[in-house]
Amino acid sequence: MKIVVLKEWNKLSVEDVPIPELSEGECLIKVVRAGICGSDLHIYDGHHPTAKTPVILGHEFIGTIEKINDSNSEFEKGDRVGVEPLISCGECEACKKGLSHVCKNLHLLGIHRNGAFAEYVKVFVDKMVKIPSELNDDIATLSEPFAVGVHVNERAGTAKGDDVFIIGAGPIGLIVGIVASLEGAKNVVFSEIQSDKIDLVESLGFSVINPKIEDIDKKIANITNGNGFDKVFEASGSEAGILLSTSACKVRGTIVPVGFPSEKTTFDILQVIFKEISVIGSRVYTFDNFKKAVSLLSYIENKKIFPLENMISDTLSLDNLEDGLVRMKEGKALGRILVTN
Repeated sequence: MKIVVLKEWNKLSVEDVPIPELSEGECLIKVVRAGICGSDLHIYDGHHPTAKTPVILGHEFIGTIEKINDSNSEFEKGDRVGVEPLISCGECEACKKGLSHVCKNLHLLGIHRNGAFAEYVKVFVDKMVKIPSELNDDIATLSEPFAVGVHVNERAGTAKGDDVFIIGAGPIGLIVGIVASLEGAKNVVFSEIQSDKIDLVESLGFSVINPKIEDIDKKIANITNGNGFDKVFEASGSEAGILLSTSACKVRGTIVPVGFPSEKTTFDILQVIFKEISVIGSRVYTFDNFKKAVSLLSYIENKKIFPLENMISDTLSLDNLEDGLVRMKEGKALGRILVTN
């Protein structure tokens, strides 16, 4: 089978290797689509704290079941599935408390075990979710990043009537906003400075403030009657965005950092103290979050609520995977780039 393997940092190699053998409880998936995530770029550049080479990247994917080694499984050959890529130890304190997504020894497909930038990938049967027929392959591939959006909003406690502010309109920021809207948020407002991303935000039906050309403090005051936002999601990872998060948040509001800073940044802890702001961490998602993400995508497609196709920039072949990573690195990818066999 064809694979694209990261042999060393910033160097991918297209190779042909044997199809992997299955152990009990594993399934062989023929990959249909895989998304390129920002974390794939971090690994490619050698900036991920735990990734090692060689490894096949790719943790956002859907495919069809080719072979299954589990006689008790409800799945069958040919089923189209999404896969939650987390691998937990089951023994640490977090796992024993039912928090396996923050396992002390957490591993992921595509980072610590070979992932989906290949013709086939082997996965654990109990990590699979069937993809409903109403979801086309492109939209179904958004299941994994949508699981992130579900978990982020769950951690924030996003509720009906909330004013929600999202700093940064990359793919994850957009998804956080969509999920917040589905959870009943009254206002979902973005802060973004890139014109093409502003256009994308508006195409999804959301308001956006450009702090480069607008008085953002005045705009926030007008939107929230001078109170600030109930929930603030910092999805840019920039120092300016992190500082904005505390000033935009209301008294006893909630901030959830979502974007990974590329370097150490300044955070206004005094505003957290004075406003009694809750700052809540959020890491990946639970299996229930993943299942809910698939259901939300089906709901969106059935109701035609959001034009999710706008969130997909392009579809490339495996042979051109490196081109996709370079485009992301250069900031030329507006939405998700998908890879197909």
